[in-house]
Amino acid sequence: MENIQATIQQMLNEDKRRDTFKFLTSLTGLKLNQEQVFVIGGGQQFSHRHSTMANTDEQQMSDDNNNTALSILDLPDEVYLHLFSFLRPIDLCQISNVCKKWYRLATDDNVWQQRLLHDMKTWPAVSSRSNPLSYMLVQSDRSQKEIFLTCSPTIHRCSNQINDSLVYLSQFSNYFRSWFIGSKDLIMFGPGLESYTSPLVKNLLWDESKRFQTMGMIPGHAGFGSGIKIKLQSHVFNLITLYTNCMKERENRQTGDRLATSNRLVRSNHIDDFDISPQVRDACREANGLVYVIEASRDNKLSDFCTELQVMTREFRNLPLLVLSCVRNTETKRWSAIDVVRELQMSSFANQWLVQDCCVDTLKGVDDGFIWLLGLQSNNNLVFGASNESELNSP
Repeated sequence: MENIQATIQQMLNEDKRRDTFKFLTSLTGLKLNQEQVFVIGGGQQFSHRHSTMANTDEQQMSDDNNNTALSILDLPDEVYLHLFSFLRPIDLCQISNVCKKWYRLATDDNVWQQRLLHDMKTWPAVSSRSNPLSYMLVQSDRSQKEIFLTCSPTIHRCSNQINDSLVYLSQFSNYFRSWFIGSKDLIMFGPGLESYTSPLVKNLLWDESKRFQTMGMIPGHAGFGSGIKIKLQSHVFNLITLYTNCMKERENRQTGDRLATSNRLVRSNHIDDFDISPQVRDACREANGLVYVIEASRDNKLSDFCTELQVMTREFRNLPLLVLSCVRNTETKRWSAIDVVRELQMSSFANQWLVQDCCVDTLKGVDDGFIWLLGLQSNNNLVFGASNESELNSP
């Protein structure tokens, strides 16, 4: 394979590259970029030269004049697999309809596995319904192509935008329903509220873009249950924040003492295990969803965030869970959403969940996450389970 690629690279600038590319595009109907043009052209020249080396001088002259002795379908499988690795998933699906050979190669498990392992690190959101790790965990007998098409948010966007009238119908139904349904209680907690990403609550309260509109404050009882009443599009909800202690004590404690000094969790009978305090259990009694905030910068070890999340989901396994994977700004190097799913061991959760990449300074992604969480119970999975076009674009 390395020899073939080296030979292809040496032949990129030969004259017949353009003619070969025109022939390939006429078969597939695909619009390929400049890099793909070079690779495809080189592959054809390799195939042509390999054929003419075995011919006599007279046959070589005939091949050079006619250029019809060898078809592109005669390329070896290794060259095809290399060429196909440059294509987008939607293009791989299209070229599989050209012929039986292309179908076999374009549906090859190795091609789709490499595409899945590469692309899932770029997905800004992963949900319990689109989690590729769950298929790997149970060693599913589904093909890698089926897993990719099921989990990819890009594929979901293409399929869900077929009929915009459904989106408008969903928006209208949500607006009409908001007149009769009261506010929902969402419980927000997590280490991201007490670290470098802590301005998230302040930015929600004073959102200059007016996506999040503050409608009032919610008083708590004995330091529990306080929060903000917010309107997001047609949704009105109470965002109740649970810190592990008062601000003064949070600022003075050491980094590793967060859970040990928390007044939200209490030690259980098991060593290094926690339970929810009675006050938190009472504050969450009428909750409609959980929001767990983490700081997802590369400087943090994600496995350190497992304990608190596992305690809450163990207690409230019937509530949907939104994990806001936050960084302070877009320049911060971050863990991907699939990394968060893996390190927090979310594949084993009984809750319906979504991990959403967010930026605290711009609030990018925060509204998408809340709309997903609020739309679950608002629509009861009516009209694709989406409350608007933004949610349709999420997995």
